Amino acid sequence: MKNLLVVLASAILLTGCVNTSKQNVARTPLKVLQDAPDFTIKNVQGGGPLTAKDFKGKILIVDFWATWCAPCKIEIPEYNRIREKYKDRGVEFLGVTFESSEEDTRDFIKEFEMKYPVGMATDEIDVALGGHLGFPTTFVIGKDWKVYRKVWGARAEKMPNLEKDIEELLAKGD
Repeated sequence: MKNLLVVLASAILLTGCVNTSKQNVARTPLKVLQDAPDFTIKNVQGGGPLTAKDFKGKILIVDFWATWCAPCKIEIPEYNRIREKYKDRGVEFLGVTFESSEEDTRDFIKEFEMKYPVGMATDEIDVALGGHLGFPTTFVIGKDWKVYRKVWGARAEKMPNLEKDIEELLAKGD
């Protein structure tokens, strides 16, 4: 029984919300990690599904998050700010939630004033992007539809580095 409790506690810790803000990790150069996947996920905000086709040709920041994740909540205003700054330059954000209740998710989106599309996660998009160990997990996808970065957790340097990644990908062109 004790072993079962240790395994369950470990699983909860490994799949939970991760605040890595006290860790200072230097920015590594961008490099292609893999091709970005084709996907179709349900649009929580209504309308048709969100598909890879909707975002191809743009720089896409994909953020895996959950409503109960404190660092995820803290990042939302920053994502809104960065999106506003770059939206006219071909940059888009996509929130992907693993919540089970669309109604709760819609209430959360409204409360936290998320200004970017949000879709319901599927195992397919999770696996295709390389999975996540906790929330938030953020992926940077270039206009060439390649994944250039995977950031696990919330770190102090995450947003400035994200803007540097965007600037580098914009400078790279098509």
